[in-house]
Amino acid sequence: MTVGAQPVRKTHPMTPGERRRRCCGERRTSSRLRALAVLAGATLLVVGVVGLVGKAAEFPRLLDALRAADWAWLALCLPGVIAAYAGYIAAYRDVARVDEGPDLPYRVAGGVVTVGFGAFVVGSAAGALALDYWALHRAGASRREAVRRVLGLNTMQWLALGVAAALAGALSLAGAGRAPAAMSLAWLAAVPLCIGAAACLTSPRLAPRLTAEPPRPARRRGIRGLAGWTSFALRETLADALGGVLYVRRLLAAPRRYPSGILGYPVYWGGHLLCLYSGLRAFGTHIGPTSLILAFATGYVATSLPLPAGGTGGIEAAMTYALHAVGVGLAPALLGVLAYRLFTFWLPIVPAVVLLPALRHLGDRLGELPRTAQPGEVAAPA
Repeated sequence: MTVGAQPVRKTHPMTPGERRRRCCGERRTSSRLRALAVLAGATLLVVGVVGLVGKAAEFPRLLDALRAADWAWLALCLPGVIAAYAGYIAAYRDVARVDEGPDLPYRVAGGVVTVGFGAFVVGSAAGALALDYWALHRAGASRREAVRRVLGLNTMQWLALGVAAALAGALSLAGAGRAPAAMSLAWLAAVPLCIGAAACLTSPRLAPRLTAEPPRPARRRGIRGLAGWTSFALRETLADALGGVLYVRRLLAAPRRYPSGILGYPVYWGGHLLCLYSGLRAFGTHIGPTSLILAFATGYVATSLPLPAGGTGGIEAAMTYALHAVGVGLAPALLGVLAYRLFTFWLPIVPAVVLLPALRHLGDRLGELPRTAQPGEVAAPA
């Protein structure tokens, strides 16, 4: 008899269902912990930006603006956020279903958009694009088609903002705003140039050749193999980017069939602009629409960078100084941007993070959706 021996306990192997539930529980916990860690980092970034910009704006002026604030103006931020979400979801559905694409019900599209915001917060702009790709592929789009539809969604979103900024730049140069000439000229030159290049490259003459998937190179070692795969990757990226633009052209060619795809993103951006305007008015600043649009668009470009937590910190600084460039005082500009971000970033985090672990259930619903019927209803691009 061995002294101190412990009795051996028999263990029962877990069933597949128990293993699946345990793994899902671990993933949910991991997602929440990762989200909390990113949000903690985002909070530190915002505090740092407020400290640096607040020092430049002089803290006594910030305190004076806070004491004199008219908080009633912030009530307009809530309808602005609701309009932004509604416009985005409506546009998302129409852009997704162009050319017999996935036909997403509003509830499912709303879930994808909300969870996509969570991916945007926890990861970056690339994380949100990856979530959109997963959702469209799960809903029935092929891998290549899903990539191109995601790029089409992103193109349509920025097209709406870019056109608004270019028009505002033209009006500002004509004397309807106080924006610097360089800011106005930048948008007025870049947007038409990009639209013209996209229209040319996706014309009926060039589109079939440029959007065709390039053949994969033969496997080779050394410099020649690396050069071959680099060339293939570049050609594939160009084909996918132009394929996304082609979806936008087909949507614009059928406004009666896809009205939400055309009007949804202007409503989305209008909701954001209403939030920013309300935040600025709350701290005693009145700003004209042309200057507001130019400052907002210039500052919002920071979100296109692959920064974590939705570009938190960078967008606050960029938008504050863009507003300062169009004549807004630094102190009310910073406070107005913080109010805008409170309603468009921090408050929507709650439903976004709560829904992040529910991706499996959302994926099941996406997999059960039918494709849009009636091929050939979308007119070919002119």
